[in-house]
Amino acid sequence: MSAMMKVSNGKTIRRLGWRSMKAARTRNLIAVLAIALTTVLFTSLFTIAMSINDGFQQSNFRQVGGFSHGGFKYLTEEQFNDLKDDPLIDQWGMRRFIGMPTEVPFNKSHVEVSYADANEAHWMYCDPVEGRLPQEGTDEAATDTHVLELLGVEPEIGARFTISFDVDGHTTTQTFTLCGWWEYDEAIVANHILIPESRADAILDEVGTVPPGEDGMTGSWNLDVMLKSGSRHIANDIAQILENHGYQDQSAGAPDYIHTGVNWGYTGAQLSDNLDPSVVIAVAAMLLLIIFTGYLIIYNVFQISVTNDIRFYGLLKTIGTTPRQLRRIIRQQALTLSLAGIPLGLVLGWLIGGQLTPAIVSQLNGVVPMTSVSPVIFIGAALFSLVTVLLSCRKPGRIAGKVSPIEAVRYTEGGGIKRKTKKGRRGVSLLSMAWANLGRSRGKTAVTVLSLSLAVVLLTVTVTFTQGFDMDKYVSNFTASDFIVADAGQFQNSVLDFTPGMAVPQSVIDDIDAQGGITGGGLVYGKTSAALEFVTEEYYRSVWSRWNTPEQLDSMVHFKDRNEEGLLADRVQLYGMEQFPLDHLTVLEGDLSKLSEPGGRYVAAVYSDDDYGRPELGSHWARLGDTVTIRYVEEYEYYNPDTGEVYGPWENVPDGANWVDRAVKYRDVEYEVAALVTVPMALSYRYYGADEFIMNDQTFIQDTGTDSVMYYAFDTMDEA
Repeated sequence: MSAMMKVSNGKTIRRLGWRSMKAARTRNLIAVLAIALTTVLFTSLFTIAMSINDGFQQSNFRQVGGFSHGGFKYLTEEQFNDLKDDPLIDQWGMRRFIGMPTEVPFNKSHVEVSYADANEAHWMYCDPVEGRLPQEGTDEAATDTHVLELLGVEPEIGARFTISFDVDGHTTTQTFTLCGWWEYDEAIVANHILIPESRADAILDEVGTVPPGEDGMTGSWNLDVMLKSGSRHIANDIAQILENHGYQDQSAGAPDYIHTGVNWGYTGAQLSDNLDPSVVIAVAAMLLLIIFTGYLIIYNVFQISVTNDIRFYGLLKTIGTTPRQLRRIIRQQALTLSLAGIPLGLVLGWLIGGQLTPAIVSQLNGVVPMTSVSPVIFIGAALFSLVTVLLSCRKPGRIAGKVSPIEAVRYTEGGGIKRKTKKGRRGVSLLSMAWANLGRSRGKTAVTVLSLSLAVVLLTVTVTFTQGFDMDKYVSNFTASDFIVADAGQFQNSVLDFTPGMAVPQSVIDDIDAQGGITGGGLVYGKTSAALEFVTEEYYRSVWSRWNTPEQLDSMVHFKDRNEEGLLADRVQLYGMEQFPLDHLTVLEGDLSKLSEPGGRYVAAVYSDDDYGRPELGSHWARLGDTVTIRYVEEYEYYNPDTGEVYGPWENVPDGANWVDRAVKYRDVEYEVAALVTVPMALSYRYYGADEFIMNDQTFIQDTGTDSVMYYAFDTMDEA
């Protein structure tokens, strides 16, 4: 038995590999092009994906109103100073909300007067295109062109403007000097008037408000942050920062509670919130498909290369070269060729991706067109290409290592396969020759067909992805029908309870109908009278613990009215809906048609859904078939819980007195829950804090005794 002598001479192996490459320049060129093409594939796909992601995020940020990673809301000055220097924070910005104008001409625009430092102003897209941000100790203010237009003020530095706005329930009128302005962006919900912090404090002193005011937010410190770890796990970092300083954001009302926010505009934040197995599998499958496609391209080249040089490798084995050293020769050649192919592919791929991105983004309404220059594109594409090259040369390396010197001399591709042959009667044709040639190496034929097929599959998947954006589905998140008519206050972001004064007049509805072209429409009636429901103490505590301390909850429970079964009376929201808006609800369970049964007393219980449209099944107590008792209150009396003194009607309650109300004149009506539903945001009350039920329009008018129209929703013909 003879032992093969090992030759461990790295320099010799490298020289052999290099000289072998120099002898096959045409093949090298083809290999470099194969590696470059694979890198082009990776780079262009990454460029397109990252560019779409960046553009998608920019669109989201404009809807959010800023691009900081997250923040801490309604802080005291001490809490702000405590948190801002946390080691997890890369940069911080601070804002203090002062007030909002709500009267004409601002009744249809959400405008906030506040102080923001330079970082915060930049993150909120408040970068002056003319002038600058206000300086401390002055009467300066900076705002956008829309606010100036509403005020009737020309955008000129030094212009004076006067504005009246509400500060924690107090109206104040202030005059400012314009020091800077920026262009109005329709996608951003809130408009801002930025003033110096010194002026903000002076206004708070003038109206007698001590932060955080009666509303819990006026004048308080809001800390927004950019995190050192980026946007990968914003929520975890925010929670960790709180924990580092002895705070938490889970139990509202507790002394150590701080309200936080995560910027949902970052796809990292959305992905971590939506990370279910199907998403992971889909992303992994797509990446594997891309890698496998590139692998087959390069594998074919190296397979052919090894086949052509098989006699050379056999001769090397006769002089003692080990299989491992042969694999190293092939790997060294692959890495050398990669040094030329990968940089070429990175440049070409980025240029191709940059050209393709605008064409793809034009199909995706609502995404800002931009070409990403993220280093992730180049690092990721280079690594993917390198891994693909190393994977591609493994099998050819094993083939070269296994071949014996004698086999190498007489090696022919497909020569190891023996098949029965049969005499054919037909003559030889081009087709039969091509078919016979394919049959010589069935493995290679399969690989070639697969690589061609995968390229088509990859193209199809990319086209499906880019064409798969449904604008109607996207818009349905924000609206329910072609048009929705309501009082301007109903569309404001500030929490405004629906009141009789906000009802859509019948004359407006008649004028709209007279225009013609309406294909369908219906009314949504809002509750303007007092109504209560009855819930268990456990459920009441679970709902209201989000906003109250345990002590406050104990007091609230103690003074709540109870019915004969011991259930607590709590506020409730009611809707009356005609058939058109009923058809726009999402039914989770049950049958909405029952609501329209003549003489029936049926309701639908309204469940909340999250930012991604998933119903939150813990957001309501009512289940299908439950009985709901609604108490319609016609008269309350007010009393002092400390002394027991009864004040009677509201006008008899002394200023500053401690009071609690109880119903003294009312009607109780029972309903059966016929369906569980979610309501489109566009047709909802747009604020939460009470359980909601829907009944048909006639039942609502009859039982509540009111008919205030909250919305008139309708569809029109395209040309109308």
